[in-house]
Order: sequence, then C-alpha cells, then structure tokens
Amino acid sequence: MTRPASLHRRCLLASIFGAAARSCFGEDSPLRFGVSQNLVHELNASDARAAITVWIRRITSDLAVNATFEGSLFESPQRLEEKLRNSQLDAVGINILDYRQMAGLLDRSQVAVPVFRGAFEYVLLVPTASAARNIAALRGHRLLMLDSAMAAAAPAWLETLVGEVEPQGPGRFFSTVTRNSKPTQVMLPVFFRQAEACLTTQSSFVTMSELNPQVASRLRPLAVSPEIVPVLYAFRKGWQSTIRDKALRAFSSVGASSAGRQLMTLFQCENLVVKDGSCLDPSVEILAAAERLRKRNGGVL
Repeated sequence: MTRPASLHRRCLLASIFGAAARSCFGEDSPLRFGVSQNLVHELNASDARAAITVWIRRITSDLAVNATFEGSLFESPQRLEEKLRNSQLDAVGINILDYRQMAGLLDRSQVAVPVFRGAFEYVLLVPTASAARNIAALRGHRLLMLDSAMAAAAPAWLETLVGEVEPQGPGRFFSTVTRNSKPTQVMLPVFFRQAEACLTTQSSFVTMSELNPQVASRLRPLAVSPEIVPVLYAFRKGWQSTIRDKALRAFSSVGASSAGRQLMTLFQCENLVVKDGSCLDPSVEILAAAERLRKRNGGVL
C-alpha cells in the first residue's frame, strides 16, 4: 500500500532533524532550534505534533539526551521572532519571506542553504504552441500557480513581472489566479490546454519532464526568475557556543546520512551548504521590489 504523502513527509522530517541532532546535541546546553510553520507548508498540526514526538523519542533513546524544544517545533514566524528577541532560540529554519521579516535578529555570517541539481528558479510556462511571446500576451487569461513552501517567493516574482504591464497587479491582469500545492495539478492543465499559463519551480518542471518527456516538448518557459534561495537555517545574532561548529557540520553533512539523503525527496535538493548571507540578497530584492510596486500602486496586490 502506498504511504500517504503527509505521513511520508513527517517521517522524513523526523529523520532529518534527528540526524542533525545526532551531531549537535552532545553538550550540557543543547542548541535550541525552532522551525517556521511556513517551512512545512503542507503539514497540518497533527502531522507536526507527530513529527516532533518521533524526533524527541528517537534522540532520547538513541543518544540518552534530554533534548526538548521551546514550545512546538513548527511555530508561526511571529512566535519565532519573539523568541529570537528574547534569546529563547539559538537557531531557526525559515523560508525567505520569514527571513526578510527577522533578518535583523539573525547572524548573516553563516547560513545553511539547500544545494540543488541546478539553480533554483521559478518558471512561467505556456504551451509550446501558444502565440504568447511576453507577459503582456497573457492579459485576461487563466494562471495556475504552485503554492508550497518552496514557492513562497513566487507571488512576489509574479508581481514584478506583471507590474511592467499592469500597475494593479496579477489580480487585475489575469482572469483568475488559482493556487495548488501539487505541481502536477499546476502543469497538467496547461499541458492539456485547459489553462493558458502556470507558474512553478524549474525543478518541478524538470522532474515532470523526466517522468514524461512530452511535458518538455509541449510546455515552454515564457519567463524565468533569478536564482532563489527558498529556505535557510540561521543562528540568532550574537549567539556563540561550543556547539556552533558542530551544528554547522551537521547541517552541511546532511546529505552524507541515509536520513539526510531523503532531504532530496522532501525539498528536491542535494544537500545543505554553509554560505555567507549575501547569497540571500537577490531573493530578498525580489520581495522588496514587489513591495515597492504595491506601495506605488496603493497597496493593490
């Protein structure tokens, strides 16, 4: 019997966090780690509770370490920000939207970000036979858009695209904008000419094309975003500890473990790598550009 996607995903999360903890939590003062609920966009509350229960049971039994989190593992960005301000967390796993809100509380000198097979980008797809050659040609048509943790910055990028031809934004430009968390449900209607365009990740487009080469022949990119860093792991600004280097090594070597290799299934990435925070700047600029457009046009999305 096929395992339900949500169950499979929560097991992956528990395994991945457990693998990181195996390297990190060997001190009297463990790393206090929180994860934004935006990072696990498709999980519901019961899935999240199950994941943290499995994780704590695993590290307690395997490592004989009494490791607990402040509150629930998956918390609202507002709650994570509050805990960072009060020095109740040492590190967070967040998406790029969360980062823009709490960047002033985080250490930019070292952040752990995903490594993908290629550049992580958003792509606006249309049928290969479509006469559309630019975004203006899609006015009044239907758009399908991926709604997932990895696509969190996609609406902002879309706003910057549409802003060139429609000051009032995507809601005025397209006849409808429909979101779906499943890449297949975003791309296949365009493949079958039931919709005129879709916005998804380049990685999901590549995966679909590998599974069905006709997808690559019958869909083509109309626009491709700059490279995006969709999610990241960062330390609280000013936090120093003897376990900091261990934590960094744990994150950057996730792909070397069996649990970590499953991260590819979860986030379609190869590994995590530690970089300077300047790698986040292009993604943050897309969010800032969309905000400038909204302010210029009276806050219209």
